[in-house]
Amino acid sequence: MANEISIYDPRTMDKIIKRIPAVHTFFLSTFFKRTKTFTTLSVDVDFKKGKRALAPFVHRRIGGKTVPNSGYQTKQYTPPYIAPDKVTTVDNLLQRMAGESLYNGMTPAERAVIKMAEDFEELNEMIVRREEWMAAQALLTGKIPVIGEGLDEIIDFNFTNTETLAAGKKWNAAGADPYADLKRWRRTVQQSGFVNCNIAVVADDVADALINSEKMKSVLDIKSYDLAVIKPRELQNGATYIGTIRELSLDIYSYNEWYLDDWTDPENKIDKPLVPSGTVLLASTNAEYSMYYGAVTILDGKGDKNETFVTVEGSRVPDTWTERKPARRFLQLNSNPLPVPHEVDSWFVASVL
Repeated sequence: MANEISIYDPRTMDKIIKRIPAVHTFFLSTFFKRTKTFTTLSVDVDFKKGKRALAPFVHRRIGGKTVPNSGYQTKQYTPPYIAPDKVTTVDNLLQRMAGESLYNGMTPAERAVIKMAEDFEELNEMIVRREEWMAAQALLTGKIPVIGEGLDEIIDFNFTNTETLAAGKKWNAAGADPYADLKRWRRTVQQSGFVNCNIAVVADDVADALINSEKMKSVLDIKSYDLAVIKPRELQNGATYIGTIRELSLDIYSYNEWYLDDWTDPENKIDKPLVPSGTVLLASTNAEYSMYYGAVTILDGKGDKNETFVTVEGSRVPDTWTERKPARRFLQLNSNPLPVPHEVDSWFVASVL
């Protein structure tokens, strides 16, 4: 007869603690590596795009010819406000914490310190997940929906480099040619975005279709040319390296990460993939993308009638305050993040299944 196991057993509790979902930031760490904070709520972004104009020939007796300046467009964005908070009550300090020894308990003051650290870590992880979701939306759709209580807005970057393959051309069809599609999309970005796409991020089902494609197999079978190498391996940050198409200098990754959609249908919250089924993203790690952070305004924390508003520059701004009846302390982490893809023509998104 099996022994009954209590969830409060130290061995079991250790397993519970380790089952917390990891925070993956493949999009942030791969593309949005440049970070800038501002002292204002809104930020101005200059979009400047050059042309492939050739220097004009001139007659030696006439001299130089004046060429027009390259224009630019300035757009103003207001980063959406994120401010999750946690509450500490008397019960939290008097009761044993998860993982705490049954016999050598901590004092309420010690529990308060540990809970504050854990709360800050959890709040920060929630913000990082939201930033990763925003980065994914910016690249995969060219838009960032801002939906919440009293909010229903869209930040639109006017992205147009998209294509949905026809039924007979989809990568799970007999006549599919993923290699030709990738080469064509890469050429489109070269022409309009002036960069070479060196990375492809695909959904898991797209990775399977890519590996099983007869046209890709024919490329793989040309040993003397060695155009493509498929050697899947797991990487940090939740991505899987699928392989490289050497002729295109294109590394292929699948990214299996999910987020909890609790706003589309609040009564039926579901996990959704960050990279939707059938999606391919071609991008360049050399293109300019940034994470911008608007300023955060909070009270100065004096806790009296002389409190005033202060504006703080930073990617994370902590705040804390207390309330009575019942006695409780709030811990809040504030942020105004906005992923900005400066070069809107520097990537391509396709639906291939």
